Amino acid sequence: MTIKHPEGIDFSWKDNRTEYEIFFDQMYQAYLQEKHDNNESKDILSKTDYFESNQRFLLTKFKEEA
Repeated sequence: MTIKHPEGIDFSWKDNRTEYEIFFDQMYQAYLQEKHDNNESKDILSKTDYFESNQRFLLTKFKEEA
């Protein structure tokens, strides 16, 4: 069965985040994975707290990888 899409509508997914936002999300996911791997589930920071605590490090690391 073929589905017909209306003409003039773009159904493709677009990531509207900045390169830094994508980088930050990847770093936060790596942080969560590390906490999980080390069984430290009680000490996990929220995304906001992680950003506030590591802002300088994240920006430096982002500039190094860019």
